[in-house]
Amino acid sequence: MRIDRFQEFAVAAYRQAPEIAGADPWSDGTKRPAGVELTVAGRTVRHAITRVRVDGEDLEQPEQIVEGQPPAPIEPRPAPAGVRDRQTAQYLAAVLAGTAHPEIARVYAYDQKSQDPGLGVEFHDGSKVHMLLV
Repeated sequence: MRIDRFQEFAVAAYRQAPEIAGADPWSDGTKRPAGVELTVAGRTVRHAITRVRVDGEDLEQPEQIVEGQPPAPIEPRPAPAGVRDRQTAQYLAAVLAGTAHPEIARVYAYDQKSQDPGLGVEFHDGSKVHMLLV
């Protein structure tokens, strides 16, 4: 899934989560051209969106959509902390996994080895999206 479609999907998914009061597309100019701004637990949380494309993918051509088995829901669903932390990243991963979107193969929060909190999505077409909480 390419960034523009993923950003739209993520905003729509977050807006359906009862713990999220608001979700809108966000950008930080050329530094972070795509992202999402959320209101979680009364606080503003942002994540950037970067994409690792499939080898040989021509971005000038229409996107080839590949579907498969959606990821299992993440249970138990963590409570959002509303700050830039691993618990909020785990919560956002659970929201995205809970959509059971057929293009998504896996959703995960970055583990403790990662310097910064964030989450990732792997798609059935082989592309990946990384979302660093900023």
